[in-house]
Amino acid sequence: MEHELKTIHEAQQLDTQIIEKEKKLVSAPMMIEAMDQEIEELKSKILKEKEIIDELEKERRKKEKELDIDKEKIKKHESKLYEVKTNKEYQALLKEIETAKATNDKTEEDILILMEKVEELKKDFEHLSAQLKKSEKEFEQKKNKLLKEVETIDKDVRKLKEERDNLLSIVSKNLKATYRTLIEKRAGTAVVNLKNGVCLGCFMNIPPQLFIEATKNRQLILCPSCNRIFYFQEEFEEQ
Repeated sequence: MEHELKTIHEAQQLDTQIIEKEKKLVSAPMMIEAMDQEIEELKSKILKEKEIIDELEKERRKKEKELDIDKEKIKKHESKLYEVKTNKEYQALLKEIETAKATNDKTEEDILILMEKVEELKKDFEHLSAQLKKSEKEFEQKKNKLLKEVETIDKDVRKLKEERDNLLSIVSKNLKATYRTLIEKRAGTAVVNLKNGVCLGCFMNIPPQLFIEATKNRQLILCPSCNRIFYFQEEFEEQ
């Protein structure tokens, strides 16, 4: 039994490595997805900003066109000033010219505001575009590195599983079944050490006599609290 307990303890060490590596295999696609999402959000932000810039530019062009038309109207009104024959007509025409000029001043002011907004948005757009280019490059490098690591980890896991299965092939059917059940039910830890009368799996005190028997590694002893398999390592006890 001592040899079998030592064997499943070695299998446990391999399973611990396997579980840690499998966590990385699971997290890698999530990390890639998160980076993908970050890039897509940045692209969406840039696209939205471009649409706003285009819309403001369209509005500016529209106002500039209106301004040109109104300026032309003012010129025509001003030329008519020399053709009117009554003071009433002159004053009315003069009023129209003043109103049109006031409207044009407001339009020119609107155009300037639009130009400032566009200029500000263009700077932000250029900044975001540069950030996107940099992020895409960094993302590609990280992704390639991550995929290579996944490939290596995947090979390691297969090799470790093969070593573990070879070890478990020499222990009894019942012990192997108990070990596999505990691995599944106890978050990947089936075999644990003891220290000062305490199970290092659940950290509960165990009866003194049971502790003494467990430190001999001569029989299969399970923790009364968590049911994990005890395997005592004296050098570990002294740490």
